[in-house]
Amino acid sequence: MVPRTRAAVVAAFDGSPSSERALDWAADDARRRGLPLRVVYAFTWPLHHALPRGLPGFDVDEYARRVIDQARQRAVERVPELEVEAEYFTADPEPTLLLETHRAHTLVVGAGRMKAVDTVLPGSMAMELLVAASCPVVVVPDREPGPAHRRVMVGVDGSADARAAAEWAFTAADARGAVLRAVSTAPVREHGREEAGPGVPEPLARARRTLSEVVSDVRGRWPRVRVEEVVEAGHPVQVLSALSQDCDLTVVGTRGRGGFAGLLLGSVSRSVISHSRCPVAVVRAPRKA
Repeated sequence: MVPRTRAAVVAAFDGSPSSERALDWAADDARRRGLPLRVVYAFTWPLHHALPRGLPGFDVDEYARRVIDQARQRAVERVPELEVEAEYFTADPEPTLLLETHRAHTLVVGAGRMKAVDTVLPGSMAMELLVAASCPVVVVPDREPGPAHRRVMVGVDGSADARAAAEWAFTAADARGAVLRAVSTAPVREHGREEAGPGVPEPLARARRTLSEVVSDVRGRWPRVRVEEVVEAGHPVQVLSALSQDCDLTVVGTRGRGGFAGLLLGSVSRSVISHSRCPVAVVRAPRKA
């Protein structure tokens, strides 16, 4: 295997329709960014229980090679000029993919078809992948992609991870030649109850100020990107889901504060990913050693 000199966009592939959508998205993103694509197929034998063990003429490695070769061929046909590397591992998918994130620019996975409201990722992709990965993780929904809107959305709340998400969202918008929609939310007041005391800014005013501060800190490095600043009252899941209707990508931080607190650690995270009409990128700030 030729050593990589540049971080690659890594696509998790297993031959399923959802992984094919993820592979297509990853190939397109690698092309836009001028990066190589790496396709990884990790599996353990029980995942192939439909193929009986000891079947005459059947070889596990040969089967895996066919799967990964199909993935490579699909990527090359989609983006002929793309540098593609493909590899399979007989190992548990989660730790294998986590190791990949140490050298990857982005890890792209497909969301399995949901059988219940709180089911987001297929069995081989645990939620821990989103919070433990060392690079951004993009979850591609299991639905036919719609027309391109040339708009990237990022949720901002002032936390370190949200700032990292904003920085990454600017790079994504720049690579796409897209508008960046930066969104902040404020809690809705309960009827008859004042949340803002004397001298304390209204929730919407605080959200607007935080959003402007974060955007102004980052936008100077990306002068070509046009920014839409949106501040709305409401739950972040509802706001981001509604605003994702005309976006090509939604970007959020791993952890947040205020309205985005715990965004990817429980039911809120599952709701954001499952209700978004476009792929969701999960970004975390670099952790101090």
